[in-house]
Amino acid sequence: MPRFYFAVRTLLGLVIVVAAAAILSVCGGGNGANTGSGPTIPVTPTVAPTLAPTAAPPLSASCTRLPAGNPDAPCRTETATFQAEVDDAIRTLQVEQAPIFNDNSVLSVGQYYVGLIKILDRKGLCAYYDGEELAVTNTHDYSDQYHVLTSSRLVRFGPGSYRVTCYPAVLPVGQGALPPPPAGCSLPSSREVACSRDGNGVFLDDVLAAIAQVQKDKPELFDFTQTNPGTDWPKLKDLDGYLAAVVQVLSKQGYCAQVDEELQVKRGSNTFSEQYKIDYSHLYIRTGSGIYRSSCYPAAF
Repeated sequence: MPRFYFAVRTLLGLVIVVAAAAILSVCGGGNGANTGSGPTIPVTPTVAPTLAPTAAPPLSASCTRLPAGNPDAPCRTETATFQAEVDDAIRTLQVEQAPIFNDNSVLSVGQYYVGLIKILDRKGLCAYYDGEELAVTNTHDYSDQYHVLTSSRLVRFGPGSYRVTCYPAVLPVGQGALPPPPAGCSLPSSREVACSRDGNGVFLDDVLAAIAQVQKDKPELFDFTQTNPGTDWPKLKDLDGYLAAVVQVLSKQGYCAQVDEELQVKRGSNTFSEQYKIDYSHLYIRTGSGIYRSSCYPAAF
């Protein structure tokens, strides 16, 4: 071959060698060792932001469209304005949430009033349960009061449920800011509409297991030589330590929990919370099915 061909081939070979050496000096070569002296580019790890619990939407959007009511407004007996809508809301709830009824008997007071408020909201009506009566309106000028549940938990329909009309409207009711959620709770704070004893408590088994675990893991909190008469409930040496330990166990299981006179627990959502009395007279622990007290809708904290 001509000498020109060999010269070109030699020149190309030198170019390839020089290029390869340049690449290795930047990226490293030979068994993964970095032999280059190029600059090191720092990598900043991506850290997911810690999100604060988001406030739940209002129970009644219709109430948010009205100015604040006057809780001291004078009331008098007249003719009900929203009787048909209230009766229809009860009938609708009996179909939509049949499990909370036994015929006209209400099995869950909290779910009953929350359900009525939501259904009335769909009708464009603002409703509020004050612990005795259901206030209803769609104007700031006046509101009606209805007593839609008897003391024996029977639904009350028709004109007999109407009580008075108030001028101006008593609702919407200002309730102030909610306290922050318990430490470690990812759910926003909530406020109950109504509470009642519903069955045996959804979270009962987990609460009982937490009490048993604390007795096993922290025996220093108890005096097992003394028990509440007629029970096997040991005496408490440290009430606050006991309550805090139960809360800690439940928190590790994904519950939001705190003690406010009674143990309050919720998990997964603010649909409801449950109340448990886990001490007796602040002197002994309390255990067994009787510790369940009530279920609150929405969650009470």
